[in-house]
Amino acid sequence: MTARGKNSPTSDTVEPRPSKGTGAAYVYGELRNDILTLNLPPGENLDEARLVERFGMSRTPVREALIRLASDGLVTLLPNRGAMVASVDLVEFPRYVEALDLAQRAATCFAAMRRSPADLERIVAARDAFEAAIERGDALTMTACNRDFHVAIGEAAHNRYVADLYRRLLDEGMRMLRIPFAYDPTEENGVRLHRHRIVEEHRAIVDAIAEQDAARAESLAHAHAELFRSRFVQYLEQNLADRISSAAAMEIGS
Repeated sequence: MTARGKNSPTSDTVEPRPSKGTGAAYVYGELRNDILTLNLPPGENLDEARLVERFGMSRTPVREALIRLASDGLVTLLPNRGAMVASVDLVEFPRYVEALDLAQRAATCFAAMRRSPADLERIVAARDAFEAAIERGDALTMTACNRDFHVAIGEAAHNRYVADLYRRLLDEGMRMLRIPFAYDPTEENGVRLHRHRIVEEHRAIVDAIAEQDAARAESLAHAHAELFRSRFVQYLEQNLADRISSAAAMEIGS
């Protein structure tokens, strides 16, 4: 894909980024946010010279940032050709959802078992921010808040291996969630239609974690992954159907 997503407001950033004085960490944070918000869309060329000019730094911190982004799966390093934003491989989507389902169930189950009062406060705050974004009709901020909600659950699991895997999968999922909104503004109507179910599922997950009901939390996490899968597949099927219909109409009219 080469189309560029919408520019995102300041409130649409994924997470706080380091100050410019921190070199490679700053470049990493800026590029990571641009990739996750689709300001740098899948397949976009990351020209090293342009990045050096953009950030006003030498090539070393830029290269270090690109290597770190590649380890996150967000950038593809090309031998003798620089780097590009990693593609979103829709062919692998079923396998992605399998992994997300497992990580989400584990993280949510462990969070119910191990969460502290402070963990629960962070989860509730993230849930409330998500609901506020939905009420404003701010679909792009909603995807960032959705990620923050699930990241907070992952952190409450108190298992860095599970949390790190879950965070990486959530980042990839965030790009998938943003594709419809970035390339099809009418998809925001779909969010309004599904928002009540999403909100209800989030609230149920929070309740299970609060009550430390691990079995129920895991079951709800599985259902939530299935909702993501079904909604994304539905969008793809509709999008492909529209393209086929348009192509057929052009053929008939020619």
